[in-house]
Amino acid sequence: MKRIMCGIFLILYITSLGACAGQDAVLRINPEIELYTPTMSSTPGIGLIAAYDRDLKNSDYKFHWVADEGTFLRWNKEGSGRIEELGNDVYTNEHKVYWTIRLDKMTEEREFYVHLSVVKLDDQEVIDQTDLLIRQDEVGMFQVVEE
Repeated sequence: MKRIMCGIFLILYITSLGACAGQDAVLRINPEIELYTPTMSSTPGIGLIAAYDRDLKNSDYKFHWVADEGTFLRWNKEGSGRIEELGNDVYTNEHKVYWTIRLDKMTEEREFYVHLSVVKLDDQEVIDQTDLLIRQDEVGMFQVVEE
């Protein structure tokens, strides 16, 4: 009887390991703030962090960020404080970018998306993707919408 119970336990254990290994990784965008205006002096934009269950450093995968409106920035907050404009279509292995819109290029769109995907570099295969909705209720006031 002990052998049967041990056998059943072993089969269940091995089956559960296979089920865990087969689960797809989940990609999410975690915003640092939910309300933003380009006139804020405390931040150059909405910090967006790509949260992915797999580590992409030193791999053949990159994050692909696309903004329907606005642009992405890289901010060297801890060092020189330098802000680099990256454009609205960016491939990077860095988990964090900032989204902003320039004052001279304000949009009239009320809602638009930031798209994020994990892309395999050699063949551009999309491994996972997600979107983040940004709403402009007042001119120049942008809010992240949790869907």
